This record gives sequence, structure tokens and C-alpha cells, in this order.
Amino acid sequence: MEIRLSYTAVSTYERCPLAYRFQYLDGLEVPPSPYLSFGRSLHSALEWFYGRDVPEPPSLQELLGRLESCWESEGFADEEEERSFFRHAREVLESFYHRNRDHFRLPVAVEQRFEIPMDGYLLTGVIDRVDRHPDGSYEVIDYKTNRRLPELRRLREDLQLPIYQMACRELWGITPSKLTFYYLLINQKFSTSPRDEDSLVGVRERLTRAAEGIRSGRFPPKPNHLCPWCPFADVCPSRVKSGGLREELESRRRALLLRRRKLDLMIEELENQLREMESGSWTQKDGV
Repeated sequence: MEIRLSYTAVSTYERCPLAYRFQYLDGLEVPPSPYLSFGRSLHSALEWFYGRDVPEPPSLQELLGRLESCWESEGFADEEEERSFFRHAREVLESFYHRNRDHFRLPVAVEQRFEIPMDGYLLTGVIDRVDRHPDGSYEVIDYKTNRRLPELRRLREDLQLPIYQMACRELWGITPSKLTFYYLLINQKFSTSPRDEDSLVGVRERLTRAAEGIRSGRFPPKPNHLCPWCPFADVCPSRVKSGGLREELESRRRALLLRRRKLDLMIEELENQLREMESGSWTQKDGV
């Protein structure tokens, strides 16, 4: 089995191996949410902002227009919630624009994809941005839409920026002098120096442990503080209190059957709409 590991996949496996199996092996979809759509829309707008052919920034109105055209509408409870998130996204981009307009320069790379063959797995990812500064140094920048800065300890233990440092060496033969998380909602950067070789050895060991666990089929549930927000809580056997294996398996089976019934109903509804569109009745019914 070819194992493809991204930062997100590794962090999911480390947090809860069973959640990794549900998402990456069983193919259970993560339901859309306002926060995912909000974050992806901001990323798309900033990709356009920096992905230019001339070293002059577009206007603020052009950037806000781009946000409107690339806005994702999935996962919102209603139109009012979506309007609230969209207004917030505009405010975030306005703040970002005013801070970064005067020292705008074309990056070395925007949304740079990479695939690095490692020892028994393929390391993949997408780097949001790489800047080259006037002194010739390089900075890796990853956009974040967290509401607040995580604990400093967690930032220092995070694998994402070290993985991007490794990717820069593989792609361009460079070592960035600065690795940066840009927290868009508070318009604040958190930067660290590149990892030394001893530290990178530890990063590779964590990646290898995750790959070995996946290859060997080790996917135990790992309860943690994020369980209440897990998209797979309804199929997680750790929620069954008895601990009996049969009851756990039955619980997971019932939850999966429930999901299948919901999907079947959604598919049936879409098929009915398609048939009505083909016959012309759907257009007449909706007054289009």
C-alpha cells in the first residue's frame, strides 16, 4: 500500500488513529462547515492577490471583488450566518491589505505543491507562500484562520513549518531563514528560525512512526479534548461505555447505516430534481 502523508494526515493520525482511518481509508467525508468555507475562501483570495505577473498590488476593491467571486457557500446554517462570515472575511482582508500593501513584492512561490519520496512513504503538501527578501533570505508563510494564537509549546512542537522547510530544500535547495504562521484574523505573524539537523531528525522520526502505524493497521481510538467536535463522533466505538467489542462494532455499524440512509435520501432527492429538470416541471415549479 502506497502511503501518502501530508501535515494534516499526520496530525490527524497523531491526534486519533481511528479518525485517520475513518477519513483517509474508509473515505468518510468531513461535513462542510462555516469555518472551512471561510478559511478556504480567504486562502483563495490571497492566492490571487500574490499570484500576479507584475510587482504592483491590486486595489483593495479588486481584492474584495475577488473574495466575492471565490467565496464558498457550503456549511452555513442559513443566509444570515453566511452574510456574517462574509462580512468578517471582508474585514480580515481589509486589515491584511492595509498592513501589507506598502511592502508588496512578488513571492517566489504561491500555493506550491510538493511530493517528497521518504523512507517508505510519500510526503505531500501545499506551501501557501514563499517570499524572498531584499537581503536574499527566504521566508515560508502559512496562513491561519484561528481565532487566537495557540500555546507557544504547541506551536514549537507543530510539524507543519518543519515539513515546509524540508520541502524548500527538496524543491529549490534552500533553507528559509524564517518560518512564519500568519494569523489572519488578528493580523499577526508568529515566526521561528529554521530547525537544525538534530531537530529535523526528530521530525522525520515522528513522520516515520505515523507511516509505520498506518502500514501495520494500528488505528485505536484516542479520546482527546477535541472529541466533542470530531466529525466522526457518531461512528466512534469509544463512545460505547461497556467496552465490549461486539457492542462497539454494532454501534459503529448502526451509525454507518444511519449515514448511508441519509446519503441515500439526498441522492434520491437530487435524482428527482434532475428528472424534473429534464422534463421541464422543476423549472416551472420554481418559477425560474
